[in-house]
Amino acid sequence: MSLRREFLPKARNGDVDAQFELACAYDFDPPKDRRRAVYWYRKAAEQGHAEAQNFLGECLRAGVGTPRSHKEAVVWFRRAAEQGDEDAQVSLGAALFYGEGVKKDWVQALFWYRKAARRGQNSAKLNIAQMYRCGEGVAQNWQRAIFWYRKAAENGNVAAMHWLGRIYGGQEDHPIDSKRAAHWLQQAAEQGDMQSQCDLGVRYMNGDGVQKDPTLAAFWYRSAADQGDKWACYLLGLCYRDGAGVKRNKRWARYWFAKASSQGVAKAGEELARLENLS
Repeated sequence: MSLRREFLPKARNGDVDAQFELACAYDFDPPKDRRRAVYWYRKAAEQGHAEAQNFLGECLRAGVGTPRSHKEAVVWFRRAAEQGDEDAQVSLGAALFYGEGVKKDWVQALFWYRKAARRGQNSAKLNIAQMYRCGEGVAQNWQRAIFWYRKAAENGNVAAMHWLGRIYGGQEDHPIDSKRAAHWLQQAAEQGDMQSQCDLGVRYMNGDGVQKDPTLAAFWYRSAADQGDKWACYLLGLCYRDGAGVKRNKRWARYWFAKASSQGVAKAGEELARLENLS
């Protein structure tokens, strides 16, 4: 018996948990029916089911299965947030931060982010860090920003790992610590973050915060290039042109320069033209 058949009779009889489970089945299990998912989310939400209220808010914010309404989404996010749903607290915080469906209020956004962060919600930690980094709603404070980035990164948030790499790497207005930058870029790169992979490749190529290793540089360039990072494509082209970390190969150099050039990297187009002229 499918989940839908199992939960439908109970849902029709007003069982709030069955209504939520039925909504999830329509939302996530094929064949999906987002309109029916919203119908049952709403039924459960109206009975006070916090997760259903949050999911209904997400549907309304995205316009999935229902007309988009940021204003109504905020209503449901708030109801769920006030019941302690940490994901809804983040969503409500984001709505307040950007002024979507509600008047922009950075102080209240931080209030809800902090509530979610105390419950371990990783996106909330990242958002708090961003506010301290940018000085939005709070005084700009690198120490507090790094504290919250680390909180998120140590719990597996890849974006936070990347930001720590940027901050320690001198890409922000903060003193450089090359070893820490390389450490966090490595963490993010191993989780598949393509920009971190490219940045880490540069560090291995230059011996910046790590022992110089052109082979590892080319490896990380390729990892990022395979995901479509345009600068990694260009840098991998240079590796093949010069035989740095890989065997020199003009055909592969052309290939990667062409990939980068097609994405707007002017230097790649220049290198491609030089190789064509040498042919």
